[in-house]
Amino acid sequence: DERWGEVCATPQVASRWADRLMDLVRQVHASRRRGQFAFTRAESACYSALFAAGRHDELIALIGSDPRPSWHDLLWVGRCKVARGEIDGAIEFMANAVNPWTPMAGLARFAEGVLLQAGRRSEAYEKYALEANRATTYLATYRLVSKKYPEIDADRLLTELIATTPGEEGKWFATAKTLKRFDLAMQLAWKSPCDPKTLIRAARDNADRAPAFAAEVALAALHWICQGRGYELTSLDVLMAYRLATEAGEALGQSERVALRIQTMLKPTTREVRWVREMLNLQASSETGRS
Repeated sequence: DERWGEVCATPQVASRWADRLMDLVRQVHASRRRGQFAFTRAESACYSALFAAGRHDELIALIGSDPRPSWHDLLWVGRCKVARGEIDGAIEFMANAVNPWTPMAGLARFAEGVLLQAGRRSEAYEKYALEANRATTYLATYRLVSKKYPEIDADRLLTELIATTPGEEGKWFATAKTLKRFDLAMQLAWKSPCDPKTLIRAARDNADRAPAFAAEVALAALHWICQGRGYELTSLDVLMAYRLATEAGEALGQSERVALRIQTMLKPTTREVRWVREMLNLQASSETGRS
């Protein structure tokens, strides 16, 4: 419905459709002003047709006759202002329309798009890009923003994205690791809770070519397991983290240092730490039996 004006192909056809739908929309708005429930799908199609026809004053007036216009309806007013060249006015209008039921990402996406269209790329990035381009994963978010703003330095972008999630820095570990920012990834692995399984996979995949990274990440995995973090962890996860840490420590000539850090982790008497100690004792027993 919101693309109906585009489907009309020409302003003349869009104008005819607007005339055809306006009476129904006015009736619905009148019912709402009387406190009655009223709804029609013709609203979005009518607004779209009016916009495509260039009848912006009528569109704004029609939306103004609705006592409770939705965020998506008010977007048409913002688009009309943009079409008139009122870029800042459009953003201000939509910012004032934000309420507790309106996601801030909606405003960010609108404002970013408007500023990019106006060629104000730096402002679009600094004010709205990080909020407007949230994807399903942290890595996908990074790639989406970096593709849209190739002029932004990769390290700056990643640092600023991490800063948008205070207390959840560890969730950016996989992104930093994928981008081969290993020093940053190691910091993130300890900064806040990070999925132990993700850390274990990273340590395993880099054990040969980056033993220092593998050791630190495996130790972080064991640390978060001892803190009760992670989902559906098994004895295999504990044993794998322990083995990767000790093997990487041996490769680095730091076996004693790694062993001491593991002993420090296992000193508390919490339920999680007792479970980890039990799992490691099981391995020790099995190795003794094999020998």
